[in-house]
Amino acid sequence: MRFFYNILLFCFCDFILSEKTDILPSENYKFNLNADEKDEFQYRLYWKTLENDEIQFELHCRTVGWIGFGISPNGGMAGSDIMIGWIDSNGKAHLKDTHAVSKSAPIVDESQDWILLDATERKGYTILKVKRKLRTCDPDDIDIKMETQRLIFSWSNVDPETENGWTYHFGNRRVKSVLLLNYLDETEVISDSEITHVFESRIDNHLIPNKDTYYLCHTFALPPIETDLHLVAYDILIEKSSIEFLHHLMAYVCNPEDLERIKNVSNIGYECGPGGDEDMENSLLKEVCDVKTLMFGWAVGGKVNASFPENTGLRIPKSDKPGLLFVDFHFDNSRLIKGHRDNSGLRLKLTKNLRKYDLGVMVISARTNPLDITIPPKTDLLKISSVCYPSCTEKYFPEEGITVFAGNFHTHLTGQALRTHLIRDGKEIKYLFDDPHYDFNYQSNIYIQPTLLKKGDALILDCMYRTNNRNKFTFGGFGTKEEMCGVFMYYYPKIDLLGCFSRKTDHDLADFYNSLIKDSLIPEMKSEFTAATIRNSTNELVEHLKSLMPSKELSERYIKYFEKKSKQLASCVVKTRNSGFFFENEFLKYEEYIVEKDYCSKEP
Repeated sequence: MRFFYNILLFCFCDFILSEKTDILPSENYKFNLNADEKDEFQYRLYWKTLENDEIQFELHCRTVGWIGFGISPNGGMAGSDIMIGWIDSNGKAHLKDTHAVSKSAPIVDESQDWILLDATERKGYTILKVKRKLRTCDPDDIDIKMETQRLIFSWSNVDPETENGWTYHFGNRRVKSVLLLNYLDETEVISDSEITHVFESRIDNHLIPNKDTYYLCHTFALPPIETDLHLVAYDILIEKSSIEFLHHLMAYVCNPEDLERIKNVSNIGYECGPGGDEDMENSLLKEVCDVKTLMFGWAVGGKVNASFPENTGLRIPKSDKPGLLFVDFHFDNSRLIKGHRDNSGLRLKLTKNLRKYDLGVMVISARTNPLDITIPPKTDLLKISSVCYPSCTEKYFPEEGITVFAGNFHTHLTGQALRTHLIRDGKEIKYLFDDPHYDFNYQSNIYIQPTLLKKGDALILDCMYRTNNRNKFTFGGFGTKEEMCGVFMYYYPKIDLLGCFSRKTDHDLADFYNSLIKDSLIPEMKSEFTAATIRNSTNELVEHLKSLMPSKELSERYIKYFEKKSKQLASCVVKTRNSGFFFENEFLKYEEYIVEKDYCSKEP
């Protein structure tokens, strides 16, 4: 009988624990996320910043045992800063500030820096409300900063056996990357009354080939628009079965005349980028969307529902002719799955009630090719930089300047850290965007306090790469296993400048590879490189590099080459990627930003 009773009790408890319900937070929070992508009711986190440099969290976990929440340097257990809380059988709440030194039970900190504000068990959930300082000055804690941070979540279905004796969580563990201190919540819902037009476009059951990297350029027709509109929000439409395939997309609006150029045929898709259909581009789509406006970009890990700040919108001009959308999809099929069909797309939300400012998007990037992004294997933190020179901003910025409010970094798998420096009058003013813990699988928009950029300002983008786990060279390219380096900056008011880039001159490039050959670090070529021939030898040189084994000396030579502040070939890009002007300039020298005194220093 006792055995039967225990079975009933277990089944009843299991039913309670498996009940899925949406319990609202106890107060308003600026941000929230689901820790478990497959079960939105398992573990939910809400948070907001407070005065006095504090942050408050509310945790909802479907369990009546202990729950854990922490910050990890890399998503693993070792080095993590972890908070563990529970409510015992007597209704008493417990909270422990701990840290992990290995894959073992966390150790209780000497300094208990988490403050328990409230705790309750309800409908099979444990709900904890807690707060702490952003910087505790405790060596066992991790500071909460304006950067990508790995959050770890865990839970158990039973309470700890003793005060510090929590049981192992087994599979009840999740990891999420997030910007805890983002300035704005881009998922903030806009009132339906403000939205006057909605356009939705999808690709139609498109077969994704079983190849590692696949770019699909697709056009969609827009109806005639009777008045200027502002794009104020958008949704990225991805079916669950396609989440692992869609790597990123770029959405552009083209001139209305472009639709007439392709004889009113819309919904055309063709392979572009590596292995693309050049005949399609050169015939049917010749000169179509040569002049196009980037509306937004989205990449893996980014929010699929986003809105712009309340004072900005991206202008879609009125036209009595149908318009044209151009979307560049990048699919990653690294597992070479056959037969997957995709229906991804986007939903544009627009208003005829124009906002104060027209929004624009500007890009700073390194050139995406094998000679301008070249990373040897087994290399730790190689930096590649690109400069937007003062001559670009002096020529194209308005007298009142532009205001940047958000940015989005982009590299591929070996990207480790990115930073954008703002330089004014030869001095570094600030890091406009800074992410020392970049996560390829979390490429979300970084919202900052709106920052004014003035005529004559300069910007420098740094991309840091690590290839410790690779045995072959990594080259610049569009494939996921190749590399890119860029930052997309959202600003207002809109100007003609689309972006900037810079790279080493062909003279420096030729000298560098000639020196590697002279020192027997790479095989000899047919002839010595010159500035006039180095680019034409790209394919031959790449094949030579692919055959090389990892070498510490080779890695060091590449690191020094890219770090050397030598002359640059630079460009300000306007209208299309093929217009603007090119110039040579010395690498921009500046007085580095003076870091503030250590916050935790006890010195006066």
